[in-house]
Amino acid sequence: MIDNPVYAENRMTIDFSNRSIESVIFIKTIDEAECKKYSKNIQDGFQKASPNLKLRWVAKSSECKSELPPRYAKLFDNVPASVAYLSVSGGGRQREIRMLTLGVSVEESDMVCDIFSKNNPFKGTATCIRTIR
Repeated sequence: MIDNPVYAENRMTIDFSNRSIESVIFIKTIDEAECKKYSKNIQDGFQKASPNLKLRWVAKSSECKSELPPRYAKLFDNVPASVAYLSVSGGGRQREIRMLTLGVSVEESDMVCDIFSKNNPFKGTATCIRTIR
């Protein structure tokens, strides 16, 4: 349990299958230093995973925040959102991660979530949190 988390927010563009998708990855960390470390690890990890996943990844922004807007904070409770998102469990030294695609249909978000849950670039167990239909 993290009492006063600092959240890493990493925004990126993912290009695959003739489609460009905006995505955001949130990581719940213990402090600012860990937030910066995990953000760098995420960026490095996606660069390494890109060829295996047959996609092109472009970092857009990265920042650390003491609070997330309510619509994003609820993702850490695995509350369904308007699109499917990837939930990666924490435990031990691994932190909780959420990956959300923006500006896509429900069907597209399901597809993206399935790709990343089957080819999990993160440490931890990955699960798709689906929309309620």
